[in-house]
Amino acid sequence: MHPRIPLLLAVAFCISACPKGPPADSREPLSEQQRLSADVKALSTQAEALLEAQHRLVWVFWTEGRHVDVAGTYAGMEGLFSIESIRKIDRLRQLTTDAREVRALTALHSHFAGEYLSRSLAEFNDAAANLEASLTFTVDGKELHYRELERLLANERTVTRRRAMYAAATPALERLNQTLRRREERAEELVRELGFSSYEAFGGELRQADLAKLSLLAEEILQATQAPYRVVMERLSQRELGMAFKDITRADIPRLFRSREVEDAFPKGESLLKAHGTLAGMNIDLSELRNVQIDSRDLPRKRLRPLALAVRVPDDVRLSFKPGSGVLHQGRVLHEFGYVLHAAFTKEPRFELARLGNPTVSKAYSALFADLVEDPVWLEEHAGVAGEQRSKYLAASSAHKLYLIRHAAGRLLYQLELHRRAEADPKELYREVMSRTDDIPMTDEDVARYLVDQEDFFQSADNFRAWFLAGQLQAQLKARFGPAWWRSPQSGEFLKGLWAKGNALSAREVAEAIGEKGISPDVLLLRLGTTLQVPMKLNLEGVEDAILPAAPGLEDFTQPPPPPGLEEFTPPPAGQQPAAPKPGTPQAGTGDGR
Repeated sequence: MHPRIPLLLAVAFCISACPKGPPADSREPLSEQQRLSADVKALSTQAEALLEAQHRLVWVFWTEGRHVDVAGTYAGMEGLFSIESIRKIDRLRQLTTDAREVRALTALHSHFAGEYLSRSLAEFNDAAANLEASLTFTVDGKELHYRELERLLANERTVTRRRAMYAAATPALERLNQTLRRREERAEELVRELGFSSYEAFGGELRQADLAKLSLLAEEILQATQAPYRVVMERLSQRELGMAFKDITRADIPRLFRSREVEDAFPKGESLLKAHGTLAGMNIDLSELRNVQIDSRDLPRKRLRPLALAVRVPDDVRLSFKPGSGVLHQGRVLHEFGYVLHAAFTKEPRFELARLGNPTVSKAYSALFADLVEDPVWLEEHAGVAGEQRSKYLAASSAHKLYLIRHAAGRLLYQLELHRRAEADPKELYREVMSRTDDIPMTDEDVARYLVDQEDFFQSADNFRAWFLAGQLQAQLKARFGPAWWRSPQSGEFLKGLWAKGNALSAREVAEAIGEKGISPDVLLLRLGTTLQVPMKLNLEGVEDAILPAAPGLEDFTQPPPPPGLEEFTPPPAGQQPAAPKPGTPQAGTGDGR
């Protein structure tokens, strides 16, 4: 018998006699959750590929100055970041009880809501950016670019010329303000289209913060630091400008914080060497990190400001900077290294938890490394800065940090009041809040900057927590591994353990993971007060929860959200900036985040 005959007979017998399976049309249909899971997975995959493609284009633009068409990457994907997609993610989140899955969906949900807003506001963002790039003003017959104003003010020695430049640049702002005003009005409309009762309600969800309590913290910071701030600014004004603090104007601020004492300690071309040397003590060898690409070429069209990009976490992380000099440049390079290391050492496999989510934690790691240029031990070790030279510089840099903290507090209070009091005159409200914040009387020229100085969706909520968490991280590292914590391989392992979590942990959870009860400003303010020799003590009673996420922690994140529906649609808490930043005078310093 042919060897295949028994097999054929067995098959024939089974065809006629074996039990039949259920008819194809009688199979149990997929549940709603299963259908949504497949749809949302496809959405996430598309979003990840798009984000990677966009970052590759940004890299080319930043490093080579070539024109790129980021907007073109959306061709054929117009429906990706739609309200329908957002609702699908939201609905799946409602049906999910697994804590980790809910958090991943929360991050994805926020990303899609942010993209929706950004694309809806693209017309205004592009118009404002193009207009700002073209704005010029004339001083003594010389045409100057508005974007260069802050740098020009910082480098100008004479008071009269600084104020002349500031005044001459003011009329150009009115054209920019018209575009920004229309943008703000449209943003209000879009937030309500997404189902929120107010701009503040959306901001609270986006920033993972109780904004009402956060405003109490901002107010407490302004009150508790008012007297020390005046003392510090008086000293600095006399030393740097040769005038009383009461006589300076906002045109003098960039010059006031210019760090002249230590500029020679940071010559051109050494910023990467100093970063290498710092990380080597932590047993982190940048040359061995195959997933990190550093471009420090001195190309003519390359952007000077350092930029870190996580093209694909953790496989493709990049850092670009043009060789520069000075402590500000060094601080910016270190700032971006904090972001690079967080992304490069991430072991979180889930795209949503590795790449998306609230940026506060990543900002804190960036601030931790940027703050090295304000560490007396690091300055002596890596820049040879010591003695009176170091003391003068630290007095200026710490005063600047205090100024930035207060300014962020004021901007938050201004924006909250602006959206709470529809009848208020925005300009007069800005004059009222910021005059008290900076302790400098506001002129009409200052008030003309009321829209340029505004931030999108309460960004200070992230900045506050990032600065404060960075201060706590630094204190813990010093306590565990010594004042020169960057010399300890154990500190590298300690940080790698935190970085491995990606964005899966909230800022509060990172604080708890290092042994803190939560995020607190006390550590940072104590450090600044000690350096500046002025005591600063906050009364945090009743506001201690203001800087904790409103959303529950991962260990508690098991209760499903409210029932779905666009009328109840609530974009999840996250810090992803939903719209492209509007143009304005850039803030000095290295702790401004990304």
